[in-house]
Amino acid sequence: MFNLFLLIRKDFILLRNFIPIFLLSILFIAYVQLDNSSMFATFQSLLLLVYSCSMDAQNNNTKFVIGLPVRRQEIILAKYLSLVPYCFIGLVCSLALLLISFSFGYSISPFYWIGVSLTLLMIPLTASIYLPIHYWLGSKNYYFNILFNVVITITTLNTGSSLSNSSFFLTITHLKQQDHLVPIGLTGIVYLFILYCSYRISLRLFSKEEL
Repeated sequence: MFNLFLLIRKDFILLRNFIPIFLLSILFIAYVQLDNSSMFATFQSLLLLVYSCSMDAQNNNTKFVIGLPVRRQEIILAKYLSLVPYCFIGLVCSLALLLISFSFGYSISPFYWIGVSLTLLMIPLTASIYLPIHYWLGSKNYYFNILFNVVITITTLNTGSSLSNSSFFLTITHLKQQDHLVPIGLTGIVYLFILYCSYRISLRLFSKEEL
C-alpha cells in the first residue's frame, strides 16, 4: 500500500510544472461555457493523467521505477488509483467555478452537481480506454497523447452545450433513485467490470513490454 502512495506521489511531482497550464485550461473552458455554469469543465482533469503518462514515456521513468522493489501490478494499479485524486481536483475546480459564477452574478443550473457527477464518472471510463492504448504503444505514444489532449479539449467544449440540453441529461436529472435501484446497481456493476477489464489488459500489455 505504501508503494502505491509513493508511485502516486511520484506522478504529482511530475505534474508540478503542468498544474498552471491545467488551471488555465479550466478557466478557458469556464469562459466558453458560461451558459452551462462550466459544469463539464472538470473533464479537463483527465489531462493530468495523460501528462503524467507522457512524462513517464519521455523520461524513461518507468524503466527507473521497475528497478525499484515494486511489482508491475503496483505500477499499473497506481496509475488507476491516481484517478481518485484527479477526480477530487476536478471536484474542487467545480466548486471554485461555482463560487466564481456566483460572485459575477451568473445564473447557476439547478442540475449543476448532477452534471458534475456525470463528468466525474466519465473520467475513469475514458481513462479505461486511454491506459491500455498507452501501454500498448509504449514509448511510441507521443503523437497519440497529443491527439488525446485535443480530443479531451474538443469533447469538453462540445459536450457542455449539447449534453445539458439533451433528452438523456433531462431524463437523468428527473430520475428517482428509489424507483430504479436495480438498473442503477447493474450499471454500477458494468462500470466496475469495465474498469477491471481495462486494468487487466493494461497489466498484461505492460508485463510483456521490454524495458
